[in-house]
Amino acid sequence: MRKFTLVAIAILLNFNMIAQFMPLDLNGFESGYTNYFKMDRELLFVHLNKTKILPKENLWFSVYVGSSKTGLPNLETANLMVDVLDSSGIVKASQTILITSGKGSGFIDINPSKFNPGTYYIRAHTNYMRNFKEDHSYLQAFSILGDNSNMLKNSTSNDLQILPEGGHLVQGIRNSVGVKLLDHNGKGLIFTNGRVINSKNEVITQFKSNQFGLSKFSLVPNSNESYKIGVTTSEGKEEKLNLPKAQIAGYTVTGNNIGDYIMFSFNTNELSLVKNNKFFIAIHQAGKIKDFALEFPADKKSVEMKWNKDSLFAGVNTVTVFDENFHPLVERQFFNEKNLKRMRINGSLLRKEGDSIQLALSTNQKIQNNSLSISVLPGKSKSYESNHSLLSAFYLKPFLKGSIENGDYYFSDSNPRKTSYDLDLLMLTQGWSKYEWNDIYNNIPQKNYVRELGFEIRGTINGRNDKKENSLYIKSEETGLFEIVEIKDNNQFLLPNTYVVDSTVLSFGLMNDRNSKISKPSIVANIYPLKNQVKKDNFIPDFFYDTKTENKIPENFIGDSERLDTIILIGENKKKDKYLNDLRVIKPEITITEDIEKRYSLITDYIAANGFRVYTGGYGNLVIENKSPSSISPGSSPIPQIYFNGMRLGTDSSLLVNLLTSEVESIIISTSGNGYGMNGSNGVIEIKTRRGRSNVSSRETISEIITKNGFSTNQEFYSPKYTSYSSDYFEEYGVIDWISNLSLGQNGNASFNILNTLQPNIKLIIEGISKDGNLISEEINVKM
Repeated sequence: MRKFTLVAIAILLNFNMIAQFMPLDLNGFESGYTNYFKMDRELLFVHLNKTKILPKENLWFSVYVGSSKTGLPNLETANLMVDVLDSSGIVKASQTILITSGKGSGFIDINPSKFNPGTYYIRAHTNYMRNFKEDHSYLQAFSILGDNSNMLKNSTSNDLQILPEGGHLVQGIRNSVGVKLLDHNGKGLIFTNGRVINSKNEVITQFKSNQFGLSKFSLVPNSNESYKIGVTTSEGKEEKLNLPKAQIAGYTVTGNNIGDYIMFSFNTNELSLVKNNKFFIAIHQAGKIKDFALEFPADKKSVEMKWNKDSLFAGVNTVTVFDENFHPLVERQFFNEKNLKRMRINGSLLRKEGDSIQLALSTNQKIQNNSLSISVLPGKSKSYESNHSLLSAFYLKPFLKGSIENGDYYFSDSNPRKTSYDLDLLMLTQGWSKYEWNDIYNNIPQKNYVRELGFEIRGTINGRNDKKENSLYIKSEETGLFEIVEIKDNNQFLLPNTYVVDSTVLSFGLMNDRNSKISKPSIVANIYPLKNQVKKDNFIPDFFYDTKTENKIPENFIGDSERLDTIILIGENKKKDKYLNDLRVIKPEITITEDIEKRYSLITDYIAANGFRVYTGGYGNLVIENKSPSSISPGSSPIPQIYFNGMRLGTDSSLLVNLLTSEVESIIISTSGNGYGMNGSNGVIEIKTRRGRSNVSSRETISEIITKNGFSTNQEFYSPKYTSYSSDYFEEYGVIDWISNLSLGQNGNASFNILNTLQPNIKLIIEGISKDGNLISEEINVKM
């Protein structure tokens, strides 16, 4: 009885009484776990063109969004917020990036009047992420170089941590203990001569760290003895820390990642051993779970297991042991590199022609639709130091509670045996999973925040004639937007899920249902959701960076850069008429040429010459009728279906009044309406106008606003004007090119041109994703 009481007390002390709800049986446990992960979580990665920026340079980036449930690009994410913060949490800039097929790209203007030398952070997140307790946003530091150290962490002390494998030290059995040493900036600090010392000042065992300040040792502790560890840094500084007191009862785990297998051992001591005591062990990953019952064999205090990696989940596997009441006792994470969805690509020099170099990319693997972003840097560059690659951001970051330094290292090919060992050491020293069992049991996420799909344009019309003026057109020359919305009885209107570009012009025209005239509305309009209104954010960055360069920046090293025109990202309007979804166009699309413009002044003249009758009806409105309608039923209308820039007009043809043929880019005219279903029975006309040219833009009949919200525009990369391409400074901190969207063709090949800066080697930092979820992440050095 005494043994059982001690074990129960130990469990209650260790796990703080997970209260409220506990599963009653294995089925309840499994359903509770899967329900917690029923809602999909977005995976994020931001690829910067560089992380160390010189004055007068700017920052380009691409964002990748994946689905934790499917492992594919997240097709449901459209709006992604990107904030730029300084090291004190002040929001310096905020953007909304359009995500299509799991990818988006952007540009940040690093204006010297706004961004002083120092450390900054780019943070990507979505509104939908607010549904979850765990932070799934992506944070990446970058620095503007210069003589400024004010952004550094004030503390100069190091942080030595002791992390028992599984979470506990238990007396009388062998414990595996992780050790972590961090410097004052939160980065791993290498140490040598690590040692465990008892109360008699005797060295029990010795150890040393890897390059990230991580290590481990084994110890059979005595609860009556006290221990401490001591480490010596590479600079000769001594750090010491007392070990926590070993528990007199409890459980431990030890694990190893060896070749094709995961080795796992569940251990206890004599005091904790209870005959016929049943346990449950679960191997799980973000809603996927495998579990089975477990008992200690007769007269044994250890249960050893061996799992083939082919039977485990790809990536991080969390192993948790529970008592018979489903209290979690110990937990350990392992990484399974088998069956990762990764595509390898090669890079090479194709040809040199004068000032241009053509580079080639290729893969031997079968490839589907894909999108890559590529940072092109000098071979000796020191300007790119990302916390993560796309691989570590998708396969490691979502599951680990702590920070990860240089996540790309764990997927490199430099020394597979060592990287595998170091990755398992990272798993050991991370402690328990990011997902806490108290939350899994008691706090199932609720969908309180929706996925934002574009923007809402909301507003109020003042002084309208509510008997006649019942609709409003909304137009944007920059994006091709043209929509007609209903004005409600309270004079308000709403256009949801709309592609709006920040800092562009929106035009509004009030439409008269009686005479098809357009008048200038008195309007108040806003665009939602609003931009980030938070001026200061309380966030804790993973690492702090020294922004000082090794040498003073040469004066006038970068001249005034010349920017190219902004590239507007045109998004497909998701609010198309439902009848357009399955259109099979029989009549060919006609591109309006100069000859057609000369022959037909108005587009209605061209329509009248191709099977339709055009005239002015009652109240002066424009009428278009099919000369040979397919329906001759009494009372049926011969009016065709008309689409204007993808928008269905119905019977209202007022937008075509005085529309010049020269303002039309293309037209489809089908008198039969074949392929359009029932709605095409009296013919179909589709008109697409040229961007920036439309007769409805008269200043006398429209109101205009400058948008203060919307999707940010991407800007084509322009290379700074360096005064020298041969200096050490350019080789270490310069940039050659940035390609935000390149695709490998069906044959697995692609090529692109860059400026020839006469470098002996060029470094390519490549990230990308394919339609089937294969991740591409490479650092390739190309000899010139």
